[in-house]
Amino acid sequence: MSATGFLFAFAATACWAIAAFPLTTASRLIPVSSMNHVRLLLGTVLITIAAWITDSENFLQIFSFHSLYAWIWLGLSGIMALVVGDFFSFRSYAILSPQKGSILTTLSPTSALLFGILLVDEHINWVGIAGMIITIAGVMSISLGRSQRNAIPDHGHGSITKGIVYGILAALCHGGALALSKKGFLVQAAAGHPVGWSGATFIRIASACVLVYAITLVRGQFKEVWSHLGDSKEGIRNTITGSIFNPGLSVALSMITILYINVAVAQTIFAMVPLFALVIAFFIYREKVTLRSLLGICISLIGVALLIWRNRLG
Repeated sequence: MSATGFLFAFAATACWAIAAFPLTTASRLIPVSSMNHVRLLLGTVLITIAAWITDSENFLQIFSFHSLYAWIWLGLSGIMALVVGDFFSFRSYAILSPQKGSILTTLSPTSALLFGILLVDEHINWVGIAGMIITIAGVMSISLGRSQRNAIPDHGHGSITKGIVYGILAALCHGGALALSKKGFLVQAAAGHPVGWSGATFIRIASACVLVYAITLVRGQFKEVWSHLGDSKEGIRNTITGSIFNPGLSVALSMITILYINVAVAQTIFAMVPLFALVIAFFIYREKVTLRSLLGICISLIGVALLIWRNRLG
């Protein structure tokens, strides 16, 4: 198991956790649809610049006919994660808060494992499955207690139940999308025209961006969507800040991650967003960390250790 893959996985998770706070603030100030238009457009511009500077030769290859399969699989992945999944995520965060809403990402590894088995013939031994279960249990113990749910303030964006349903749907989309991305990498490699991380990231973000703008234009809502951006300067600032980390950095790092490690394992690491959010909330927002939260962190770390050493232990 590659240590490099785990390092990139943790870096991606940190970016998602950081982005959750400004994007949640933005989702409460401007419509989620308007926020997503800015976020995806900015993400596409940022990855284009980064790819051109760091990996221009491989990046340009995605615009040839040989990369057709990459556009199909990675494009579907981007739409599933960045259009559908993120829509549900931000609706969930607006209701539950980033720290508590992200707890439902712990369902993503199960989705990634199932899609990984179906699409890319990935398998994981019983030690790895035990590690996934322990990690998920540790993360869920932090924020799903009755006292934690009762402490969620009503921001006027929907009921707690609706927030949980949105979070579950988001988790299923993100887990499945990661397996679709891995399928894109494998199919292109088998065809003799492998796609790099920069090209994969661009395809995912650009496909999502094009679809969102196309739907808006067809529905005749382009002017309406952009008019809401004037509702709050703070909302725009937070959208731009969050977009740098998600989708900008996080998607690129996640694409590099699955080049090294199993998608179910990667998604389990990504599901630790609530732990990172907990640390951010403590140091930046001075939120109290309970003994229960610390215990949840310890349990999760044990699960991650089992995932890392699963092949030796199994």
